Amino acid sequence: MKIQAQYRMEFTNRLDTALAILQTRKEDILQNPKTVAENVGKELSQSGQQIRISIIDPSGKVVGDSAKEEIDQNHLTRPEIQAALHSGRGYDTRMSASVQQRYYYEAIYLPGDFYLRAALPTAELDAALKRLWMTALLSMLLGIAVVCALTGYLVYRVTEPLQKLSAAAKQISGGDYSCRVDGSFRDEVGELALSFNRMAESTENAVAQLKSQQKQLEGVLQGMNDGVIAASKDGMILFMNQSAGRLLKNPSISAGRKLEGSLLINRIAERMKAALQGDSFDKQNIETEDGKQYSVYTAVIPGQRDAAALAVITDETRIRKLERLRSEFVANVTHELKTPLTSIRGSIELLKSTNRDEKTRLYFYDVLDIEAERLQHLIDDMLVLSQIENAKEDPSARPCVVANAVEKCVSRLRPVAEKSGIAVQIQVDPSLIVSCSPTRLEQLIGNLIENAIKYNRPDGRVDIIGVRQRKTAVIRVKDTGIGIAPEHFGRLFERFYRVDASRSREIGGTGLGLSIVKHLAVLYGGEVGVESQAGKGSTFTVRLPLAQDGSEKSALKTI
Repeated sequence: MKIQAQYRMEFTNRLDTALAILQTRKEDILQNPKTVAENVGKELSQSGQQIRISIIDPSGKVVGDSAKEEIDQNHLTRPEIQAALHSGRGYDTRMSASVQQRYYYEAIYLPGDFYLRAALPTAELDAALKRLWMTALLSMLLGIAVVCALTGYLVYRVTEPLQKLSAAAKQISGGDYSCRVDGSFRDEVGELALSFNRMAESTENAVAQLKSQQKQLEGVLQGMNDGVIAASKDGMILFMNQSAGRLLKNPSISAGRKLEGSLLINRIAERMKAALQGDSFDKQNIETEDGKQYSVYTAVIPGQRDAAALAVITDETRIRKLERLRSEFVANVTHELKTPLTSIRGSIELLKSTNRDEKTRLYFYDVLDIEAERLQHLIDDMLVLSQIENAKEDPSARPCVVANAVEKCVSRLRPVAEKSGIAVQIQVDPSLIVSCSPTRLEQLIGNLIENAIKYNRPDGRVDIIGVRQRKTAVIRVKDTGIGIAPEHFGRLFERFYRVDASRSREIGGTGLGLSIVKHLAVLYGGEVGVESQAGKGSTFTVRLPLAQDGSEKSALKTI
């Protein structure tokens, strides 16, 4: 504050000098105040003093100013003018409204004449004060820094071992069990450090063993086909393996989230909650909206604080389907064998019971022959189906021309078609060549053509079409027969499945033809589909991969 007062005193002395110069030119001021203000301002400026000179008349109007030519504001109310009016001299520091710069003002009053005012920009004073404060502040900060550095160094030297020990403890609590501390200090801290290191090593070994066991357990759980889920009592998932995610089919379900969502998930969550409440841990079967069937086993995992529930989920849809198919297969085979055997046994009993004439005996011989042939067809078809179901590839496969196989099948079946007046038309691209066994290809195509003839209407029509679609041979067998209702499509290619069982047996079908077609198509990397409406005929479509270019050329040479 003393230095600030000294600067203000210096400013006042400089302004007093400027005002004294103005007073010596009173006569000139009365005649031309504007010129006097400008001239005195220039003189002071040339001497290195940036002092602003203002001459103000008794009414407050600025009649001369060295910093601005015209000033419209009335200055009578300015603090330094008011002070000069009352005491002869006034001072003030403020922002100039006319030149937008901060000034230190001093004004004197010449009674009856003018107010003379001199002003110095405060920038010099402000800069000096700023330098002063900055110097003082830096000195203070430097002193504080030195004191802090010395204090910190002393504290560091005293507490360094304890800090390292504390940091190591935090690292271990954070999971870094390999951390050790310097135990070279020959005091109580050194002994504590050695004990700490022994404890850390023991903990590291124990945790490593637990992690190894955990990884082994997770590997076993992740490798399971069954889904495994562990959840807390509030329903939060603690663990789930990949199979559980696949079975639940919900990407939002994962460890750390709540076990909720679909019907299956909610039923599992309810079962796990019931297990935690003390219910028995028996098996529960769950069937979802899409017909999937699951079994869920639940158990409780005891814990020191809160117990958790464990659920093991098994998708039994395929097993149940296989069990159903096996049961149906046994029933169907039994039925298919029982019917011709009953007929054969009855015919034999009748032949043995009494003497029959030659015509009657021949009739029963024909019955025996027909039923034996039916049994032979059934056994042959079952053998074929068994062979292709168990085969992953056909070693006898070679390039086959589709048109040749179609011609052979039609030639064999044309007499049957002509008996019912059914026309058979062939439109097969002769360049279609697939890689398969010629016999199997004829079985595939022959079964479709035979069905199209058997289940057709009298005077109907069968069209066999073969076209190329990119790298695929597409074979369509279209008929104008009785058609198939859409509800039968799902099971149409199952063994022994018949849309109309009585009609199928009446015309001599075994119920295995379409199943053979499907498995042959799959064996050779293809597929089979059906389009049909009841009463409007059916179209069966087989898609098989075309043979490679070299194989095609080889097959065409043999045509």
